[in-house]
Amino acid sequence: MNIRHLFGLRGHTKPAPASTRPAHEGPSTIEDGSANALRRQLIQVLLQDSMRRHGIPAGWLDCQMLLVSSRSRGEGMYLRIIIKHWDIRLLTYALAFQKSLMVDITRFEPHADQWLYGISWQIDCGDSCPYTSLPERHVWESPTAHPLAAGGDIKQDIAHIFAIRDADMLVRGADAAYPAGTYDKTQPQNLRRH
Repeated sequence: MNIRHLFGLRGHTKPAPASTRPAHEGPSTIEDGSANALRRQLIQVLLQDSMRRHGIPAGWLDCQMLLVSSRSRGEGMYLRIIIKHWDIRLLTYALAFQKSLMVDITRFEPHADQWLYGISWQIDCGDSCPYTSLPERHVWESPTAHPLAAGGDIKQDIAHIFAIRDADMLVRGADAAYPAGTYDKTQPQNLRRH
């Protein structure tokens, strides 16, 4: 499927000829009705769709498209995903989300690898992150460099895990934690004597 076809643009706009731009100006802007504008729209739609499909609340992520010009690869774009809301799950599953988004992008634009040079992440969540300073160095030296594993306080770790679960249930609803049909009703068992 073509990007122009996806957005209902079957030749309504003409891309600006490359010869009208001096070479020293770099890549065309996103706002000039070029293929870059369509690519940005595609990425934004797919990002929102992927967030909705995976249950990530609207407003937690945003994106920017950065135009670049490379001598070896020509004009292209970088996708910057911006984390607008602090949640440890976003960092935990960032790579999985990125892979899923790339599958969606290449499904609609099979030649995305020719113009999408990469994806970067930016954390811009204000003061909502509770981790304002780095932990002690032994956290990084242990093979399980996880803040919960380094603390040593099991009660605090369990409380933290339950807090994550409770926040998830608030965001997605209590039924999302235990989907209907997951467990069968308990049935009495016949005890036979031999």
